[in-house]
Amino acid sequence: MSTVLVTGATGFVGGAVARALLAAGHRVVAWVRSPAKARALAGQGARVAAGDMRDPATYLPLVDEVDAVVHAAQLRVTGRLGPGKIRLLHQANHVMTDALARRCMSAGKRLLYTGGCFVYGDHGDDWIDESTPLTPSPLGEGDANEIARLRDRHEAGLDVVVLSPGFVYGPGGNFTTLFYDDARRDRLRCIGRGRNYWSCVHVDDLAEAYVLALTRAPAGATYNIVDDEPLRLREFVDLLADAVGGVAVRPVPAFLARLVAGAPAVTSLTSSYRVNNTKARRDLGWAPSYPTARDGIPPTLSALKRLESAASTAS
Repeated sequence: MSTVLVTGATGFVGGAVARALLAAGHRVVAWVRSPAKARALAGQGARVAAGDMRDPATYLPLVDEVDAVVHAAQLRVTGRLGPGKIRLLHQANHVMTDALARRCMSAGKRLLYTGGCFVYGDHGDDWIDESTPLTPSPLGEGDANEIARLRDRHEAGLDVVVLSPGFVYGPGGNFTTLFYDDARRDRLRCIGRGRNYWSCVHVDDLAEAYVLALTRAPAGATYNIVDDEPLRLREFVDLLADAVGGVAVRPVPAFLARLVAGAPAVTSLTSSYRVNNTKARRDLGWAPSYPTARDGIPPTLSALKRLESAASTAS
């Protein structure tokens, strides 16, 4: 079994990956911003290290102690995602990705990079696969630039694999804060008509893809990690509304959404990503436990209710 450094190990994706690696018998070094939030991972056997994405000295020495690196860290920002905050996100990710890539290359370690389907941009009703050119939506511009650089470094010898998930849902993350919480408060909204496609993936299925890619993916490969059935945004929102209890879904014009969330976020969220997962199924032997969001939303809501009940009991 391998020892794996997971960056962003208390985040929604990074935490799921760390837990999945531990469950598969791997050793995990969990790199986090706040050690206090990593107590559960430490209790499961992970070694915890802390630092700042913009300070390579806090994570580069760890690369020499592991067999592979999963980069899932993201700078934490709150509020409206205007161009300034987007630049901060991209700059922090560039610093960390560049530093990790250089050290992994010199040390001969595998790097698994977390991209996203935003890198492809809006393709309407057309299908997207790994051969689709990167014409990113605003939120995907930073990842698209990093992926291009990583591909160049692979040509020079870097063992890198890129995993690009769709919209990741599950108990936690943006799904909870942007959708579930609003649905419970009868404030669920759909931007415009919601005719654009979203390709989704449950966070546990995504984590399993990382475990498989660690040993099965050839160097230089890219994989789109999405479930089997892209849904239009309105279908996804209606599905959640019905599962929560039939709450009303109200449309909100895109121009109003831009005032609240920022133009880069709204443009990205209303673009269409109809993504194919054939390559991940074929090469990795990956098969989502939740083939569609219709399968994954009900157990996700059940898990959230259990968490709420446990929190209420603890308080």
